[in-house]
Amino acid sequence: MTRTFRGLALAIAVPLVLGTAAGCSGKSDGAESSSDRPTVEVTAQPQDAQSAQVAAEQVFDSLSEGDWAGAWDLWTDGAKAAIGKDAYIDLVATCTGQQGQYQVTSVTPVDDSTATIKWSHMPAGSTANQTGTNTVKYQHGEWRFEPDPAALAAYKQNKCP
Repeated sequence: MTRTFRGLALAIAVPLVLGTAAGCSGKSDGAESSSDRPTVEVTAQPQDAQSAQVAAEQVFDSLSEGDWAGAWDLWTDGAKAAIGKDAYIDLVATCTGQQGQYQVTSVTPVDDSTATIKWSHMPAGSTANQTGTNTVKYQHGEWRFEPDPAALAAYKQNKCP
């Protein structure tokens, strides 16, 4: 039994070692070597109130500019699961009052991964200032925007909030 096991082990190990050695032979098959590729370093955003505010401001800038896809891209995973990107873009493009000037008026950290954002909004062509509150959550090393539950419910029903 020992002799058969050793033979079997050699039959498996030798091709693996030779295959690995052949892959490291240094011969180029025309593809770029790994040293020719740029190095990408992934860094997480800081978990502080200032970074949470910046994330909310990015969403509001996207809304102000009519960049619906850009706003959706900055949502939390849960919000994205509530309505797909294409459905959101199709719907929100028909909603009046999304564009205009937004201003974050305060940021209150709830914990290390959640902050409450208070904001004001002057819709384009309007003199009535609106105010609201949203949550931003730290997910996957980034702050993400969570639309309020009423807005998400309206989006799910294909209605403007």
